[in-house]
Amino acid sequence: EHIESQLWNYAYLNAGLSIYLNGKQFLSKNGLLDLLVRKTNPDELRYPIIHLKGYDIEVAITHGDQYGEEYYAFVNGQYTPLGGTHLVAFKEAVVKTIREFYNKSFDTSDIRSSIIAAISIRIEEPVFESQTKTKLGSANVAPDGATVRAFVTDFLKEQLDNYLHKNPAIADAMLKRIMQSERERKE
Repeated sequence: EHIESQLWNYAYLNAGLSIYLNGKQFLSKNGLLDLLVRKTNPDELRYPIIHLKGYDIEVAITHGDQYGEEYYAFVNGQYTPLGGTHLVAFKEAVVKTIREFYNKSFDTSDIRSSIIAAISIRIEEPVFESQTKTKLGSANVAPDGATVRAFVTDFLKEQLDNYLHKNPAIADAMLKRIMQSERERKE
């Protein structure tokens, strides 16, 4: 089971690559989009998964009906279940981008409540906080490059904002979910 889980992660991070183990095929055509499709119940999603891909970064985001937050984070093909600087930057960037898009100062917990998301970044010379590589500690994308925070924030600020402008039905569904979370918290 552990090896199959690792192979699926590798397939999600290398869209189009076929891996075979004991007669079983591991193939993802849509990268992190397929990861969220596989890990969620489509009947519980509030809107279609938002899938954004750039150079050295890929993101998939949606909201479901569950409580809490669910994240899948990767660095250079390594699953980082404890997150790290890239996941912290992602959470902050999602909140900032959504607040700016709707021009409302939503509470952070209302935006992130019931979120299901995946992020994968590639950086030079990653530094992990443990030998098991479960948490990224790198502050910069490259030794002389931008910070991980700036890299992720700039990507989401442009790409997620553009996506929401081009897909008003999804933007409305996201807004309804955030407002529902706000009502539930206040009640």
